[in-house]
Formats: sequence, C-alpha cells, structure tokens
Amino acid sequence: MATKGSGNNLSIFALLEAFRRRKLLIIVPALVLTAGFSVYAYRQPDRYKAQALIAAENLTPPEYLKHVAPEPLDIEHHLWTVREVLFSNELLDAAAHDLKEYKSVRGPLPQEAIDAVKPRITIKVESEHTFHVGFEGEDPQEVANVTNRLAGLFTERASQRRDQKTTDAKSAFDAQIETLKQRLEEQDKEMREYKQRAVNELPEHIDGNIKEVETFRAQYDDRTSKIADEEAKRTRIAKQIADLESQGVLKRPMIEEKTPQEAKLEELRITERAYLARGYTADHPELRATRREIRNVEAAIANGPVKRSDPSPAYMKYTELRSELESTDQRIDAYRREQARLSTQINGYQRRVDATPAHAQALAEMQREYHVRESQFHALLDKQLDANLAQTLQKSETGIAFAVVEPASVPAAPFSPQRERLILMGIAAGLGLGLGLAFLMEQNDTSFSTVDDFQSFTGVPVIGAVPAVPVLKNGPASEMLITTTDPDSVAAEQYRLLAMKVQQHCAATNSNVVMLTSAAGGEGKSTTAVNLAQALSSMADGPVLLIDGDMRKPRIHEYLNLKVFEGRGFYQLLLNGGAGYAKHVVKARQIHVIPGSPATGNPVAVLSSPKARNLFDQLRQDYRYIVVDAPPTLPVADSHLLAGICDKVLFVVRARKTPRELFQHAVESFDSVNVMGAVLNDVDYQRSRYAYAYEYYKKSA
Repeated sequence: MATKGSGNNLSIFALLEAFRRRKLLIIVPALVLTAGFSVYAYRQPDRYKAQALIAAENLTPPEYLKHVAPEPLDIEHHLWTVREVLFSNELLDAAAHDLKEYKSVRGPLPQEAIDAVKPRITIKVESEHTFHVGFEGEDPQEVANVTNRLAGLFTERASQRRDQKTTDAKSAFDAQIETLKQRLEEQDKEMREYKQRAVNELPEHIDGNIKEVETFRAQYDDRTSKIADEEAKRTRIAKQIADLESQGVLKRPMIEEKTPQEAKLEELRITERAYLARGYTADHPELRATRREIRNVEAAIANGPVKRSDPSPAYMKYTELRSELESTDQRIDAYRREQARLSTQINGYQRRVDATPAHAQALAEMQREYHVRESQFHALLDKQLDANLAQTLQKSETGIAFAVVEPASVPAAPFSPQRERLILMGIAAGLGLGLGLAFLMEQNDTSFSTVDDFQSFTGVPVIGAVPAVPVLKNGPASEMLITTTDPDSVAAEQYRLLAMKVQQHCAATNSNVVMLTSAAGGEGKSTTAVNLAQALSSMADGPVLLIDGDMRKPRIHEYLNLKVFEGRGFYQLLLNGGAGYAKHVVKARQIHVIPGSPATGNPVAVLSSPKARNLFDQLRQDYRYIVVDAPPTLPVADSHLLAGICDKVLFVVRARKTPRELFQHAVESFDSVNVMGAVLNDVDYQRSRYAYAYEYYKKSA
C-alpha cells in the first residue's frame, strides 16, 4: 500500500511535545554540566588584582620653540612605547624580585620566570592622559607591592628609553629617506623613457586614435561603395558591348551612301524581275529596253565618282562604350589602391588603440608604485621632522612626563573566579546540549506520535486510536482488559468505538473473521485483540470467539487468567483438523476463547494445510465474530497464511515506538483489499491538542 511521505512534521506543538518526552535527555546534561562547572568554579583559587594610575603630560617648550605647537596628548598613540618599556626584561626582572618565590634569588632571573610574570601584568587606558598598570596574583599584599614597583620603575625608565629611541629612530629615518629618494628618481626616469617609447599609444591619445580609425573606416567604406557602383556600371557597359558585338557591329563598321544612279539601277532591276515574273521572254521589247538601260546605268556608275562611306551609329556607340569601360576600369583600380592605403592606416591606428590598455596598465603600476614610495617618502620626512623636533625638545628638557598619581592599594576582594557566571554558563551549556540531543533524537525517531502524523504518512485508514493506559506498563497482564476493569475510561470508550467500526466494515463486506497483527512485537496487539473481542461481545447479536493465533509466543491466557491444559491449544486443534473443537473453547467473561499453546512442530505447515481453512469455515457458522490474535508480520510467515484464511486484517501500531519504515514494509506485504485499517495504540491524549474533547464528560461528572 502506498505511503504519502516520510519524516516527522515539524511544528511548535511537536517540538514542545518532543521536549516533554525527552525531558530526561535535557535535564541530565544540564545537571551534569552545571555540577561540573560548579565544581570547577569552586576549586579555582581566589585571585586578586591591584592597579596603579599613571598620568602623562606635555612639558612646556622653551621660548625659541614656542612656535612649534605640540600635538594633543592621547595615551592611545603611545601604548606601544608604554608596553615596550613596561615589558622589558630589565624592568620585569626588578619587579619579579618582590614576589615571594623569587625574593631569595640573587642576580637576574631566568627567562622562564620573566615570561611567567608577563601574563599577570595588565594595561588599561583610563582617559587621554591616564592609564592603569595592574598585576594579578593570589596574595593581595603581594600584588599591591609588585604593582607599585612596576609603576615606579616605569616612570623612571620611560624617559631614558624615549631618548635612546628618538636618537635611533632619527638615524634609521635618514638612511631610509636616502634609499627612497634614489628609488623615486629611478622610477621617474623609467616612466619618462617608457612614455617616449610609446608616445602615440598612451591613454591620452586614445581618443584621437579612435577618431582617426573611425575617419579612415568611413573613407574606406565610401571607397567600397564607389567600387561597388563602378563594378555595377562596368558590368552594365560590358553587357551592352557584348550585345553590340553579337549584332555584328564589328563586321559592318562603315555605311555607304547610295547615288541617284545606284537608286535608278535598283529600280530597273526591280522592273526586270517584275517582267520576268509576268512571263516576258528575252525578245520582249520592254524587257530588252529595260536590260539595255540597266547596262547603261551600270556603265555610268562604273565611270562615276567614288562612293562615300561613314561609321555606323552602332559602331559609334560601341566605340563610346569601349572608352567608358576603360575609364571605369581605371577608376576602380584607383579606388582599390586608395582602399589599400586606407587599410594600412586603419591597421596602424588600430594597433595603437589595442596597445593602449597594456600601456595604461603598465603606467598605472609604475605610478602606483611611485605614489606608494612617494607616500612612504613623505611619511619618513614627517617622522624625521618629528625625530628632529623630539631631539630638540629633549635637549631643551621638554617632551612627555609620566607620574604615578594613584598608587596601588591592597585589594579587598578577589576579582576571579566569577563563580556565578561560570555556573550560569554551565546551566546554559547543559540546556543547549540537552535540547540539541533531544532535537537530534526526535529527528531520528521515525515513529508515529499522533493520528494526524500517521495519516500524513500512509493511506491506511485509522480505525481506532487507543490512549495510553498506565496499567499497560506497570500492572499485571490481567488488568489490561480495560473494557472490564475500567469501563468508564477513555480507553474503554475507544475500544467500544473500534468494535463499532469493525462491525460496520464486516457488515458492509459480509465478513466476520478479523485478524489482528503488527509489524513487530511489543506493540499492544494481544491487548487490542482481547479488548476488541470483549467490546464486540457487548454489541453483537451472537457469540464472539477470540483465537490466540500466535503459536510461538501465546499471551491471551495471561490476560484472561486462563489455565491452559495440555493438548487443548490452537495448534493441537489445527492438527486435528477442527474435529471436536468445542473441547478447545474456554468461556472467559462474555467471550469464547481458543487459547494458544506452543507449537511442537512447524506452524507454517499446519496453517498452509486445508485443515486450517476447514476449521475456520466451521467457526464462521457458529460465531458472529471471530477475532484472531496473529503473530507479528515481519519476523515469521504465520500472519501471511492466517491473512489468507481470515476476512479482514487489522494492523496494531504503537505510538512513539513503531518505526515508519517497519510499518511500511509490513503493510506492503498484504493485499490492500484485505487490510481493513490500523489501530494506533498508546496515544497520549493528555498532551495532545484534543485532550479537552476527551476530558469533557470527566470534568462534568
């Protein structure tokens, strides 16, 4: 049967419910970590801190230095000097000799002892002119003495240290300034030479180069357009020339003009051809006269002047086209030569444009390095000026003076450990760890908590939801018959509601044998079967039979306080083929019971035999309803064989125990038509959002 999804739905209500169920997992880490932090806090020794307040002030410069205004004093700017003097080995060695463990030591202390003293010294800026020097330790009197010793030694040696540092700094500044100056000159020369080599490719010329490229490209495109026009014109002229040549203009380039005699001769010949066409013979007078006249005209033409001939109009047009074609070819050649020149110029300017970014990057790197060194140079000049001024001020007995304005006093209370804070940290860490573990366990828990949770996972309908009953966990097995021991409880009502739904399903499908099974053991299957049979017996119009079909671990007789006799169990009844089954039936309260008995052979072989089906056919005729308590589905094959004999299968699922994957594997192994639904057992209604609905009648009773 298909499932709808997997995993738990996350909500505020689900989280609160999960934390309630995992409360021990939250409380135990919180208690353990709180106890651990508390033990650690109270095992730490008390530590004291003493502080001395030291002030600094600018000394007044002499009259000839009145124009040099001293910078405003800010102790933050001099902390590096303070730390350097205060943490010097000489000062620490002198102060450490006031400690108890080193008072008896003669001469300088080892470096390990001095390094152990450093972490115990603190410096805290109080204001622009004052700061605290502190010392930590376990003896309040000792920390006060060492603090005052440190403050006094610092004020004595700060001036000496400042004088020496000023002189050393001035010498170092002079050497660095000279080196930077030479490097700046070299970089400036390098940039000038670079700009001279690439003068036309520098970034400042890129706009002009781009404009030249665009201008030459426009000219190139114009020449291309003109070449195209001339090519088209040349093609048209060549076609006209070819047409004239095909018409024979070169064969008759000249035209001869006809004379009057030639015109007359042509007329006479036409007349002669007309006479012949009429059938005139050579002796006919008119034909003879015409021929005689033709001879005279021919003689006259032969003795006449030479005929004049002129070029034909077609030949004149042909000559003109040939001349125009030649001039067109010359213009095309000129345009192409000009195109080649423009292409060379375009490529030259384009190379300049393409090279500009590389030159710009190279110059930017040079200028950046130059500016960095220039900034360093100016900074060193300022420091050199300060060093010279400081040296002058020192010679004039001016500068900064330090003085102890508030000596350290003996601390009245320890500052460490902060036990309350450590305990709070333990509580917070424990709660955080517990909540994290609870959340992790809840996320890994794939069991069903509520009916809504079950229905969101699978399409198997929920026929009943039975609340948690304390006796199920603590009382004897006989008290699990809640429909009899506590008939007014919510659980008993739910069993009766389950029985009513089973009746409705059986009536709709004309069936009366219901098998109860589960995915694994310990899910309340037998308890549900006993209570369902008891509830059906109070509603049905006939006897109800309860069969303990678990032939491996029968439990029904324990719930009903039945005594099992040797050879009178369900297994022996199947072996006998159902004959005389009445002696195997025991009456318990309102129901008939066939108790179970451990199988001495293979239960699968007995259940798969025709005897089992024959037995159930007999029982169907004698009982209104038959409830079969079958073994779990996944461990053994008994339930699958019983499901083929029974009419309906009802799954029992224990809330917060049955894994989703286990239930899915179990229900998918059955025919979906045969599965009636599921009973969600051990549901905690008291903590659900619907608890008020189940407590209504109890409150009003």
